[in-house]
Amino acid sequence: MRRGRLPLTALRAFEAAGRVESISLAAEELCVSQAAVSRQVRDLEAQMGVPLFERVHRGVRLTQAGRSLLKALTDAFDNIEGTIAEICRPMFETIAVSCDPSFATCWLAPRLSAFRQISPDTDIVLNADLRLADFGNDDTVLAIRYSKERTNWPRVEARKLCDTHLSAFLSPSLASSTDIRTPADLLSLPRLHEDSRDDWSNWFAAAGVAPPSKERGMMFNESGVMLQAAIAGQGIALTDELFAGAAVRRGELVCPFDITIPGGAYWLVSRSFGRLSLGARGFADWLMDATCGWRPACHV
Repeated sequence: MRRGRLPLTALRAFEAAGRVESISLAAEELCVSQAAVSRQVRDLEAQMGVPLFERVHRGVRLTQAGRSLLKALTDAFDNIEGTIAEICRPMFETIAVSCDPSFATCWLAPRLSAFRQISPDTDIVLNADLRLADFGNDDTVLAIRYSKERTNWPRVEARKLCDTHLSAFLSPSLASSTDIRTPADLLSLPRLHEDSRDDWSNWFAAAGVAPPSKERGMMFNESGVMLQAAIAGQGIALTDELFAGAAVRRGELVCPFDITIPGGAYWLVSRSFGRLSLGARGFADWLMDATCGWRPACHV
């Protein structure tokens, strides 16, 4: 098929449908009707003489030919998008970063001034959000995500920033309210929980202490809020020094025992690290270097 006769509209419709494996979602992305996307895909299949989708119950599934074409189109469209963005890049660049709220509040936001010093022409738009970034449909170019076990995600590239290790942190006033000599002494104090009460049971097991038959205490969905409760003396927080370290250095929290349990990891995610703009690449490199000290071994 000659370049001058390439069905660009149909190829764009197929790329959107193939990327999400959904005609309806592709129609929403392209702001057209489902019928229009279906017609474009059918016309493309007829012109090529091969099926690109298998029609299954309530959806579509790529054929082998469809997967091959999708990869070529996605790479090509990403290259075009990246080249246009680089050509149109203003003197001052704005980088949209989607970030796990705990990481944004407790670690990243207090350190953005350090990045500003080495890259004054780059502004960061920090969006603290638990939802996965939609790189194709918004301005996000980088995302920072937490996962306990997962190490990769479809259609994106991921680089590990740091592992986390959970330790017990409490305010000096709460620590002085009772005689804390062994990990078992923490059983008498209120404990704070983030997302799950299993972590405290695992920490007590690692400390060689039989955990309570039923954990109680306040539950939080974000480390920064839980740490503020701990600083106020409302209980013991189980979190990583990555988040609690600043409060420890200010004398707002203490860590009575050098006992940790694995807590998962934080990841830097991009549609394609190789196609990032100069400013986004600089921010990604700075972030990898800045978090390197929190990892047992400093490597990408």
